[in-house]
Amino acid sequence: MAEVCTLDWHINPFRADRFLDLWEPSAAKAPAYGAKSWSLIRSTDDPLAFRQTMVWESRADFERYWYSDEIGQARAAIIDLYDIPLLPAWHILVAAE
Repeated sequence: MAEVCTLDWHINPFRADRFLDLWEPSAAKAPAYGAKSWSLIRSTDDPLAFRQTMVWESRADFERYWYSDEIGQARAAIIDLYDIPLLPAWHILVAAE
């Protein structure tokens, strides 16, 4: 059963473009760790709010991605750009096209 992980990033003022430039390449690496799909969306109502969504067959694959040296270094590079804490939220995929 596929599981969907969402990460709600709230970026500090005047740092959204820098966040996007630095984080998008790391978000795009999720399939290399087993994600079936991924997206990074930005709110039109609050341009400092981003949501990263990834579909995984296994939470262990997400943990392998999230705690990898590569993604850990990317997270460290942006630590001052977003509000902390950042907690993944898990959902069960019930329908998709």
